Amino acid sequence: MPNLPSVPRIAITATGRTPAALLDATRRALGYTRFVELRLDWVPDPDEVLRALPALLRRSSAKRPLCIATCRRKPNGGEFRGTVAAQLAILEKAADAGCRLLDLEIESAESLGQARVASLRRRAGLILSFHDFQRMPRPEPVARRLQRFPADFYKLVGTATRQSDNCVVLEFLQSRLKPEPTQARERPEPGPWVAFCMGETGIPSRILALSRGSRFVYAALPPESALSRITKEPRVPNEPQEPREPKEPNGLAAPGQLDWDSLRSRYMAHKLTPQSAIYGLVGSPVAQSIGAAIHNAALRSRRLDGVYIPFLVNNLRDFRKAAARYPLAGFSVTIPHKQRVLRAADKTDPLTRSAGAANTVRVTRTNRWEATNTDIQGIVTPLRRAFRLAEGAPLRPGFRAVILGNGGAARAAVLALRLLQCSSIQVTGRNPARVRRFVRELGVSAIPLEGLAQQEVDLLVQTTPVGMWPRITESPLQPDQITARVVFDLIYNPPVTRLLQLARSRGCRTISGLEMFLSQAAGQFGFWTKREAPVRWMRRVAIAELRRFQTAGTADTGTE
Repeated sequence: MPNLPSVPRIAITATGRTPAALLDATRRALGYTRFVELRLDWVPDPDEVLRALPALLRRSSAKRPLCIATCRRKPNGGEFRGTVAAQLAILEKAADAGCRLLDLEIESAESLGQARVASLRRRAGLILSFHDFQRMPRPEPVARRLQRFPADFYKLVGTATRQSDNCVVLEFLQSRLKPEPTQARERPEPGPWVAFCMGETGIPSRILALSRGSRFVYAALPPESALSRITKEPRVPNEPQEPREPKEPNGLAAPGQLDWDSLRSRYMAHKLTPQSAIYGLVGSPVAQSIGAAIHNAALRSRRLDGVYIPFLVNNLRDFRKAAARYPLAGFSVTIPHKQRVLRAADKTDPLTRSAGAANTVRVTRTNRWEATNTDIQGIVTPLRRAFRLAEGAPLRPGFRAVILGNGGAARAAVLALRLLQCSSIQVTGRNPARVRRFVRELGVSAIPLEGLAQQEVDLLVQTTPVGMWPRITESPLQPDQITARVVFDLIYNPPVTRLLQLARSRGCRTISGLEMFLSQAAGQFGFWTKREAPVRWMRRVAIAELRRFQTAGTADTGTE
């Protein structure tokens, strides 16, 4: 076996459906890191790639390129349709072409036998891998199966179907840490294991794997247009620079794979430790939220050792157990769990109980859940600014407000207006029966939607999803129904909705839902960390993220 150098912590996986595309992806990846995996099984003719690879490596600006050759067979989750013997021949050629690590799945190793696997390992370092694309199996039996063959690294990858699956793989990694040899070493040395979960539910394991002892993890290529950027660790000054706008990522080699910029720059996965505080967004869906961007930026701006992660959760009971195992310090809550999490909380405040829902939970050291609702203050703060109200000052006598919608956001709007001592609160919507139930429950009055054109009010608060990205040309109201002096649309993506455009054309003042989003996020940050949120920086990051959605054509959940 050749001597292996130290291995970087993140490898970029280069993919492509043709030899030219794979070679181009490899060249681009080497512009970011010297550690690159070539998915040779994706191309119809791996030999064509391997013939060109030595020249590409010689021309690369990367010092001492470290390439992994992977040619996974179709029965084992890859794309290669040839025999095990043909797979072995390709990996041997890859070693001759300059690949210093070879990935061989355990099924092929068992077919080849000890002697031929050992012969392959003499050509280059060996990663012996196991993948389960359906579930997360018990790691210990899989580990014993892998360790029947001597290898340089063992890769154990399952698929998360619930959050506790991630805890299984992270706890496995911690159990395999080498004992600390001296007091001088900051942490135990990682063993030869690479482990994480696939799938969107498995994203937390990819982010946290390095902090728990995985030797390295994999990332997709970052945006192609970002190749000119030098991927140094971002500095976090007191006044951060304008965030870079991300572009469309390269194709993913596995479900749930994150790109290089996200893993390194957004989540700082290579800098996390077991002591890093873990926060996140809990809900379904969560993948397109901008919360991860703004909260991670806020944590770094305040120089706090923590990370904010998306947690796709369908089973809240399982998540409660997983929260203690990670362990979590706090989390945001989005649909469909805002009401359920309130019932599961150990401590709440009266205003949150009145709202009937919580959007924020702080987790104590004893795993007690303390729930609050920052959505209410997220509405109050922009209204105070819009109407120039001092702290504690009420709205003027006779102030009239209309709320469009009858869901959780409408409930928060009612409570916010009551905090400001609004004289008249009316609710309207497309479903009269739901509106009647809503007003009876909250003790406000109803108004028919068609009657808005005859009303003159001070404030209209729009709480429905109509007009949210990507259906940005839609408006919940016709121009003649917009008669309020001020229109507040709680949708933040896009920041200026069609409703707000119509309102401005009629001379109304407007408030963007981005103001509410930032106010509630600042409240969350303070509730978790007891530190003032860097709102100005969070705003700049949010605007850059929203531009990304518009550029990439990606849908967003719109509210959290």
